[in-house]
Amino acid sequence: MDEMTKRLGEALQAAREGRRPKLTQPEAARQLGVGRSTVQNIEAGRFSKISQTVRQYAALLGWPDGAVERVAAGGSVQGETEVKEEARAGEPLLPPAVEYELRTNETLDSTVISLGPDEDDGHVIVVLQGRKGATPDEVARIAARYRKVRRYVQSLAAEPDEVADM
Repeated sequence: MDEMTKRLGEALQAAREGRRPKLTQPEAARQLGVGRSTVQNIEAGRFSKISQTVRQYAALLGWPDGAVERVAAGGSVQGETEVKEEARAGEPLLPPAVEYELRTNETLDSTVISLGPDEDDGHVIVVLQGRKGATPDEVARIAARYRKVRRYVQSLAAEPDEVADM
């Protein structure tokens, strides 16, 4: 196992574990038509070359063409050009777990919390969700909890950053 195969294996494992709904190693192996040990070996970086199975596994996890080579070389799954093209197309650039939650639940409220007085200080985007078809009582309960959390997060953002102010 060398650095390249280790890096690639770890990235594939992280991609599988970050998927929603979850994808287990046995399920991935079944979809690829290989044994579970093959998926385990790929994720552990125990392979000598980038095989067709490694490429198929990456494709199963939603990696675009060329991502295997980019990650093996130390880059990211999406190249800079692809990220710019997706951003221009208006497609969200969110992790799969976030996209899944946004798709499968109902958005009840959202807010943007600034992390400082200037535009470039950054911000946090909060999306409040509840299960689809929630009753009015369930929505009210969730909203009450959210108000407490929102006040707390807003108070944290308003506090001076001791590390940055030193």
